[in-house]
Amino acid sequence: MTTSNWLAGLAPGGVILVLLYLGLMLLAPRLLRMIFSDTDAKRFRDRVNLFRLACFLGAVLEVVRMVAHPTAGSLWFTRLLYVLLIVYGAYLIFYMVSGAILRRWGRPVQREDRQVYIETYNSRMLSLLAAVVIFVIALVAIIRVLGYTSWLEAGGVLGVLGVMLALTQGSWVPDLVSGLVILNTRLIEEGDVIQLSDNPADVGMVFRTKLFFTEFLHLANNHRILIQNSRLRAMTVQNLSRFASARGLRESLVIKVGYEVTEQQVRRLFEAVMEEAAADDAIAVESQYEHEIRALDAGDYAVRWACFYYTKDARNLLRTRHLLNAVLLRHAREQGISLATPMLVDATAAVGGIESGASNFQQQ
Repeated sequence: MTTSNWLAGLAPGGVILVLLYLGLMLLAPRLLRMIFSDTDAKRFRDRVNLFRLACFLGAVLEVVRMVAHPTAGSLWFTRLLYVLLIVYGAYLIFYMVSGAILRRWGRPVQREDRQVYIETYNSRMLSLLAAVVIFVIALVAIIRVLGYTSWLEAGGVLGVLGVMLALTQGSWVPDLVSGLVILNTRLIEEGDVIQLSDNPADVGMVFRTKLFFTEFLHLANNHRILIQNSRLRAMTVQNLSRFASARGLRESLVIKVGYEVTEQQVRRLFEAVMEEAAADDAIAVESQYEHEIRALDAGDYAVRWACFYYTKDARNLLRTRHLLNAVLLRHAREQGISLATPMLVDATAAVGGIESGASNFQQQ
């Protein structure tokens, strides 16, 4: 085949389609910036490279179709490329549709310096419906590309997939349903601060409720925690962002002092701490509400006192606790109040007395 005959065999529509693919490759960053809102530069760059690869494969397939028509559709590698393009196209269409659904039926919230949309029950249900429709269309297209043209062959493929879904439904249906229940009841929402265990320092913020698991940001260690939705529903969730009253979250500053420390000394210590905390903007204490000083327990060696205060800044709860402890230690040192466990102090003194007596005995 000469070059002139080859050029004459090119369809104008195919040439336009190839040029369109090349144009999409050049405009990939701008187009994907309107679809994806990634703040991670590396992840966005990977998306751009994947989109350009898909456009390149589309251009190659179109050129092969124009040159090797009518045998191009029967080649195994062209069928494989068509399947890959269908899968990527279905993913891209679903992402665009789900993003539009989230912006329409999601709930807008202000997160730091930008507005984001979080999932609701309606948006999640519509996204699942869109996923099912897009999946069925893509599956039918893949079956057609692979050559299963008769209804019997296509039904056999769909039947195998249906059996696989039925056999595995015990591992993914509970999490899927639990995620919908969490969104519908609004037990926890994105941005809520919850206590993940009995440890008060084990505090995390709900980052995103996905199809099968919920993602948390651990505020103490700055890492991510993934919990299955079905397991999360079975847990006792302490939501620190949902206050029982308008005053906010009731926290306590606890100390242990010996019986020689009077109540007046303890009150004077806590008053000084809360007065400084009210004047410090970095310590999120609701100073308009009166704090409470109570004796919690009278033990064998020490008395446990607590100062109860209110805070509404749940995200900075750990910082508030740490800053208050630092202020408490400084004021206790300035006022001459020992916060050491008396039993340990007495034991240390006793050991010192024994060592001193033994030394004197040896000298004699």
